[in-house]
Amino acid sequence: MRFTEFKVTASSKINEASGIFNRQAGQQFLHMDTNHILTFTKIDAYPSDAEQFQDTASRDAAVELLDKGLDQPIQWTNAPNAGTLAFGLAYLVDDQTGADGQPEEIAVFGRYFKKVAQAGIPASWQNNQFHGYRLQTGAATKIQTGLTPQDILGVEEKRYRGLESLMKEVRVSLGDKPQVLTGFENLAAGQFPITMEGQKSNLTAIRDYAGEVLQPIGIMAGVIKGGVDAAAADLLNGTSWNDLDLYWPAGKNHNLVDSIFVRADGLEIGISSKGKDGADASMKNISDAILKAKNENKKLYDSYPKVVEICDIVNNNNAEVGPLILAKHLKLIDDATVKFISEMKRANMSVEDIQTQKAQILEVYHSFGARLNHPNYNIYNHMVTNVAKICAKHLNSSVNFGNGMMEFMKQASIIQVYTDAKVSGDDVIVTGFRSVYPPQFAGVITVNGGKNYASTKITGKLAFKMPNGK
Repeated sequence: MRFTEFKVTASSKINEASGIFNRQAGQQFLHMDTNHILTFTKIDAYPSDAEQFQDTASRDAAVELLDKGLDQPIQWTNAPNAGTLAFGLAYLVDDQTGADGQPEEIAVFGRYFKKVAQAGIPASWQNNQFHGYRLQTGAATKIQTGLTPQDILGVEEKRYRGLESLMKEVRVSLGDKPQVLTGFENLAAGQFPITMEGQKSNLTAIRDYAGEVLQPIGIMAGVIKGGVDAAAADLLNGTSWNDLDLYWPAGKNHNLVDSIFVRADGLEIGISSKGKDGADASMKNISDAILKAKNENKKLYDSYPKVVEICDIVNNNNAEVGPLILAKHLKLIDDATVKFISEMKRANMSVEDIQTQKAQILEVYHSFGARLNHPNYNIYNHMVTNVAKICAKHLNSSVNFGNGMMEFMKQASIIQVYTDAKVSGDDVIVTGFRSVYPPQFAGVITVNGGKNYASTKITGKLAFKMPNGK
């Protein structure tokens, strides 16, 4: 079958399959690290009229066609090879992007298979193969237990100094959950393990959500050792964790960490609950790691001058201008194209206005697809987004760039902490905390050009994708 014969239809569902292929519209997936929710809408399998594509070229052509029609890039959950000649695409609505009155964004996950007939059996797409998102079932999910950091500390970003400052707020917010509060109080007093009576049904919420607050308490109370002690020796300069400011970031600038201790000189020491991997590292995460190397590891800093140069450009420019300056620096576009795109916003141009422009501008316009009929489509955002994606594609072709960023992140001021808990009768017992410093990351960091960029809106700078697994 040639690609010209390929049919993109919504009727190619594999209804009898298990896992993702058996999901129903409206079911929710929760990200286990960020508490972010996506709502399932549909899943399609390709090709629709055969078990598999004839060859990898036909398969890749189908992927390219579909990708160009999407406002967000496909988030692949595995890598293709010569034997995977079929694939599936799952579409989920990002409900949390519509709070400002704007239409919700669509997240698209993809997975490659040997054959469509085998998409569910035996090569099933399991519910946990969604980049950290897990299917939520039952009447009550973890997010409804009232034990997230936002439930305990509020949604506004606040700073605490010392253990007692934090515990004052915890006592108020958990006043209606005395069994849980008792566990917090005992940990703050240095008692360990801690028991939360009658909380059997809330095991995962306590471990994964309340744990994000318990971990800094355990650090300040001196209960958590190992990597925490190594970090203290390296970063605290003889001071105590209780002498530092502490906050839970509310924005998108610290995707890899959940809470942050702040040294008097402004150095931020992040606590990464559950030792996150596969998340998006922000420019803030990367720039902090580079700055640390500049001050403390000159050999590492000097080993990757191009990484430093590129990250400085992204860090020192706003989200709209940054991709244009970076693309010019990488010789992907010239001065005239930068000037033209920069002036598009003020000139309020339309799609028709660029049709007569020089070839490079049209190349940028056609390089990646967009939903032209979307009510919030904006030609300026479209062009800036495409430039960001062009930069990402170019940088991701250089293994040295991704390796260099990873080397910087390996010496970042981040402590990875894991919470261990179990059920005993009707109670939950938090049995241990494991801490790792320096952070353990492995693989190559890639640039995520579509994370914060779309033709409907631009929400942040280039993001950097940490690899899955260690």
